[in-house]
Amino acid sequence: MRGTVRGLLLLLAGVVVAGTAVAGINDHGVTQPTSQAIFGIDTPVPGATVFGIVEVRGFILDQRGVARITLLVDGTPLHDADINQPRDDVRRKYPRFQGEPFPFEPGFVTSFLASNFTDGAHTVAIRVLFSNSDQEVLGERTVTVDNSINQAPLGALDSPRDPVIYGMHDVVSGAYPIVGWAIDDQGIRTTTAPDGHLRADIEVMVDGRVVGQSLYGLPRPDVALAHPDVAAAANSGFQMNLDTTRFTNGMHEIAVRAWDTLGHNRIIARRTMVFDNNYSTLGPFGRIDYPMANGHLYSTSCVGGEPPSGIEYDVGNRIEWVAGWVVDQNDQDRFAGVKYVELLLDGVILKSTSRDCVFLPQFYMDVNCYGKERPDILYQYPQFGADAKYAGFFFALDINYLVALPPYGLGIHKGLHYLAIRVGTQDPDRPPVIIDTIPVILECPEWGGYPSFGELEHPVNMEDLQGVVQVTGWVYDPDMVRTINVYVDGILDGSLQYPNPNMLIPRPDLEKKYPFYPKFVFATAGFRYDLDTSKYVDGVHQLVLETVDAGLQHNYWVQRPVVFNNHN
Repeated sequence: MRGTVRGLLLLLAGVVVAGTAVAGINDHGVTQPTSQAIFGIDTPVPGATVFGIVEVRGFILDQRGVARITLLVDGTPLHDADINQPRDDVRRKYPRFQGEPFPFEPGFVTSFLASNFTDGAHTVAIRVLFSNSDQEVLGERTVTVDNSINQAPLGALDSPRDPVIYGMHDVVSGAYPIVGWAIDDQGIRTTTAPDGHLRADIEVMVDGRVVGQSLYGLPRPDVALAHPDVAAAANSGFQMNLDTTRFTNGMHEIAVRAWDTLGHNRIIARRTMVFDNNYSTLGPFGRIDYPMANGHLYSTSCVGGEPPSGIEYDVGNRIEWVAGWVVDQNDQDRFAGVKYVELLLDGVILKSTSRDCVFLPQFYMDVNCYGKERPDILYQYPQFGADAKYAGFFFALDINYLVALPPYGLGIHKGLHYLAIRVGTQDPDRPPVIIDTIPVILECPEWGGYPSFGELEHPVNMEDLQGVVQVTGWVYDPDMVRTINVYVDGILDGSLQYPNPNMLIPRPDLEKKYPFYPKFVFATAGFRYDLDTSKYVDGVHQLVLETVDAGLQHNYWVQRPVVFNNHN
């Protein structure tokens, strides 16, 4: 009997014995980890008819550790799988394969396009490279390719979370992001608006009723890694900001349905979640777009020459800008809306839109005001209408006046400070709310001139990075940027040296986003740099960018923590 049970385990779980080691069952009936691979390929199953994007998913547990899994079709290597995928079901089934000896997740996923192969029978298998350099081919099965069948879209829903996995239903309020990804071998059906914005036929449904379409084309490097044959996978992310205040409180079902260009559709996920909108869970939300966190704000008053005038916004003073957006949400429409926005430095009010909104003739614009047009926020939150369209705030900071000693200024010290945005709403009972806070550094260089300034657009703070990623953004220097150095943990990874097609790239798209800068700033401001994250160990790393201008002035103008995740 014991031998029969063991035979069944070997057959069902796919236990492959390595060398002469033998798997055993302890006194409690739990499989002991020995030098063997316990694996399973969930899809495709043997004998399956496959078409479109053929996902190859499964799991493998082995005390030797898995270094690489390669997909084989007809014995030919195609792609390396995305390994270390969570599989709680596998962990529960094999509880002894957990803890310090087994720190990695057992799941893997990859795919291939059926259209790259002729109709008929083909073999699919995986080749596993273990950490001790052992190699094994596992799970070979025969499938039948039929390219006459159109496949409905594939995808997944990241938010809200799956209660089966996380053990509870998400409880949400206000504007809640429905986030995931979708791909199709024929392409996801999309519509391009006259303003160039893209909306996909990825529909969000609440209790079976379509309530909106998703923004599409968001970066998803993880999907590209798992589906390397699908060109659109790299930008397959979608998001729809669902206004939960339009529904009753309680349990609701969220579903996402995606359509391809041939008219086929699939509900890629369903979730049940709880809407809980009340006074304590609602309020204004938004962010500071500029400057970026840890940005440097420069004064020119330390160079010498004429003493400061003591006049704020005097001609010739160094002005820095603080821009962003805020939208209010309230379960009572008569109390919804932003009343004023305040700019705080280290908790002290610097400017308020209720008293300081003025026109500065030297810049031909209103500053310290709320209600700036933000079509990008309307695009993301169409359900808020005019509140989203005119959600922008814009403050002008005279840095010379900030750092100058009294009576010529405020005498704020150089170094680290915190900028915050505090919002008051139309609700008379709701106190002002701080919606965003960022660290900034006040500088007053004594060598003169204007240092470089700009924005690192990608990667974002603590973003998960794999393989070769593009570091992109813009940077401007009045003395012309000649070199951009990229450092990882203080070590120079590489440089962009002028002339280089990856620097001084025209960025006219920034003119609308930053109307407070002259257009010539963006004429040659863009840059891109290919960073190979696989050269570094996994974990958190500090990414630092330095510029060198034509006058040989060096400026470390941005530092950002990011996460490298190459399973090495």
